[in-house]
Amino acid sequence: MKVKIIGAGSIGNHLAQACRRINWEVTVVDRDEEALRRMREDIYPKRYGSWDESIKLSKSSEEPKGGFDVIFIGTPPDTHLAIAINCLEEDPKILHIEKPLCTPSLEGLVELKEKNIIHKNTMVFTGYDHVVAESIECIADLLKKNSFGNILTMDVEFREHWQGIFNAHPWLKGPHDSYLGFTNRGGGASGEHSHALNLWQFFAHVLGWGKIKNVSALIEQVKTENYFYDSIFALNLVTDSGHKGRVIQDVITLPTRKWSRIQGDAGFIEWYCNGVPEGDLIKYRIGVEGEIIEKVFPKKRTDDFYRLVNHYQKILSGELLYDDSQLKLERGIETMEVIQSALKDSGIMSK
Repeated sequence: MKVKIIGAGSIGNHLAQACRRINWEVTVVDRDEEALRRMREDIYPKRYGSWDESIKLSKSSEEPKGGFDVIFIGTPPDTHLAIAINCLEEDPKILHIEKPLCTPSLEGLVELKEKNIIHKNTMVFTGYDHVVAESIECIADLLKKNSFGNILTMDVEFREHWQGIFNAHPWLKGPHDSYLGFTNRGGGASGEHSHALNLWQFFAHVLGWGKIKNVSALIEQVKTENYFYDSIFALNLVTDSGHKGRVIQDVITLPTRKWSRIQGDAGFIEWYCNGVPEGDLIKYRIGVEGEIIEKVFPKKRTDDFYRLVNHYQKILSGELLYDDSQLKLERGIETMEVIQSALKDSGIMSK
């Protein structure tokens, strides 16, 4: 498989290494020569042990076009859709757009969907990699078996001080240096940690709850002359079927808490992302009494992206259908529509 990755930042490095793990041929493109140099001489060798000489690096002005099976877009959210629309002209089999899919305005989304209708052989995905984690797939299997009875409520939290993000991007001095410090560019807690909302929606789909129809939001804003972002993004949610739950995303919690609890009338299950040194942890009890079972799912950060590219390998081989993928474009759009609704109802965006 021939792969093009647009963006040589932290995500671009992770995606490149994951693709090389399954022996895909990789080209990385960036408009910034310094970003390409940093990838080759600093980020990649420090993270993965050494530079992979098989990876081709290209400036945007010399970007190769056409002939790629998979194209990954790993640039800032406010550039995603314009780049994606252009990439569709190359007719890749898969087009992956990093999360969040776009800015809260959803500008460019209609054009992307119309273009995708023309280039219908390209399958478009959004990079919410947590929903393809081994631990999450285990939870989904238990939910499909009705292991916990009638599900009463569901909570998902991604509460993470974004110092960890800046540690992974040491060339950034703070939120003002990138989209991260601007909610309207896809940053802030609402965009950067939208994994939580997307994961809640994934579980809701598994449970047959339908889509979110009502959103009540509590949002904390941070505004200076240099940036304007939401630091706390808390949602109370109601689905088409009347089921309720909660999502909290923030960029202030230290130590990090990435967690979910699904409560039924005959048991419960909790998920702890990186809950133990070895990796992810789930705890659950089937029945109102009895033993609480714990399972550990060993992983490292690189494995998150390895699972992602393996998901695409299954799509390409026909083992998994696009319509059955939890990463398909429709799911990314649903997440952005809820974010937009919450920001509008809170007065952060004009209605």
